[in-house]
Amino acid sequence: MSLYLKISANFRTGATLPTIEEQYHDLWQMASTLEKIGLPIDDWCTPAQTPANARLNAAFTAAGTTDAALALARAEEGDTAKELRTIAIWNGKNDVGGATLITTYNSGRIPSNLRLSEESIPAFSDYEHVVQIVRAIVEIWKPMLVKVTPWGYPERQVFKDRPPVGWMIYLPFELTSNQIPEAAKLVAIGDTRKKGNAGTLVISTTDVFDIDNQEHVNNANAIETRLVDQDLLPTFREFVIRF
Repeated sequence: MSLYLKISANFRTGATLPTIEEQYHDLWQMASTLEKIGLPIDDWCTPAQTPANARLNAAFTAAGTTDAALALARAEEGDTAKELRTIAIWNGKNDVGGATLITTYNSGRIPSNLRLSEESIPAFSDYEHVVQIVRAIVEIWKPMLVKVTPWGYPERQVFKDRPPVGWMIYLPFELTSNQIPEAAKLVAIGDTRKKGNAGTLVISTTDVFDIDNQEHVNNANAIETRLVDQDLLPTFREFVIRF
């Protein structure tokens, strides 16, 4: 079974746009987490017109962001970035085994976002590895929302104006198994010692999510319905306003 997975997050970056160095450092931290599950940190490179040209400029070393990556980002931005900046990297592989990381930082009203996409990388078939990735995202970006969604699932979600549950969804508040009995697992993420500082990762199945498995789709749909019935799955607009 091929797995095409997208992990996305929404978060706030503050009233002032972070520097290029800070934005790249956040990506380096994410790449360092991915290295622990088998994606070498020195595979990540900067975008270019051709894959061969992209591979000429490594984005990271074990010590941090490369000077070349920072120089390219500065040259591309010039003096134009005031409220919005996008930085993208990829692991130098097309199709099977390929992965991309993109952050768009926005200091305005619209939340910033992270997008991690992969195609058939074995590590992503282990739900515990995906939990590890979500933990890192929460630690780095303090998001209001994280979605772990197999390609094709959004077309089969229940509520089009709300985030899909898919394989997993992180919500910025505490949830219990009594509230969502359909969930295969709930994982508290964040500072659980301080009331109100812990969020919850809702996992619909501990198997790798298969979009062609109707039981997996039905269970994710049931969780969405259960959350909405309890007013626990805000609309996209409500996420922007409330968090």
